[in-house]
Amino acid sequence: MRFGTALLSLVLPVAAFAYPTNGSADSYQLANRSAGEVELHKRFSNSRWTFYNVGLGACGKVNVPSDFVVALNSAQYGQGFPGPNCFKKITMTYQGKTATATIVDKCPGCPVGGLDLSVGLFTFFAPESQGVIFGEWNFAV
Repeated sequence: MRFGTALLSLVLPVAAFAYPTNGSADSYQLANRSAGEVELHKRFSNSRWTFYNVGLGACGKVNVPSDFVVALNSAQYGQGFPGPNCFKKITMTYQGKTATATIVDKCPGCPVGGLDLSVGLFTFFAPESQGVIFGEWNFAV
């Protein structure tokens, strides 16, 4: 076992230097990007959507039922007033229908990834009688 470990410790440094690089500027720029130049947006699949009666939301804006707005789950809503995700746009898809909505409220009862939709937005996707639907959403770019 000692011989194998010793041999491996000799081979690994040589193998690391043997990897071909083209020294291109693209590789250098990618490795040296400043923080904030890249944003990753996770897609939330099979996300639980319900609906609620909108009004004055946690972001400080009054909305009406026909507005395409959502309440974001507490875990993603964040801290402070207004929350860090307030007024951000999201793209939502359910059974072939897509809509853009604005985050205006916080949903303490929603699971991570879950959303509470305005009645107008919910009925764009399904009848109120359905109560709960499961869709896909991500932060709009």
